[in-house]
Amino acid sequence: MDSAAVDDIRQAVRAVHKAVHTKKLDSCDIDDIDEVISAVDLELARPHPNKNTLATYLSSLERSLRAEPHTHDAYGQLDDAMRNAGIPEI
Repeated sequence: MDSAAVDDIRQAVRAVHKAVHTKKLDSCDIDDIDEVISAVDLELARPHPNKNTLATYLSSLERSLRAEPHTHDAYGQLDDAMRNAGIPEI
């Protein structure tokens, strides 16, 4: 995965973080999402992030956002970043 794809994913994950912390989501959901974001950050910090691992984490984030209409923009940004990096939704 090239550095531009990694940067796009990082930006999308920051948008997800901002969206869930500025919108009225359940605090349990926010805690779960923050845990997934931490795992994504750790994987992206590796010299060669594993696409399958990222697919698991990022797909989890997408599922969490999909049902929340006020996180639509963050969902779209994450979906685009995954698609551009060749990471499938699972």
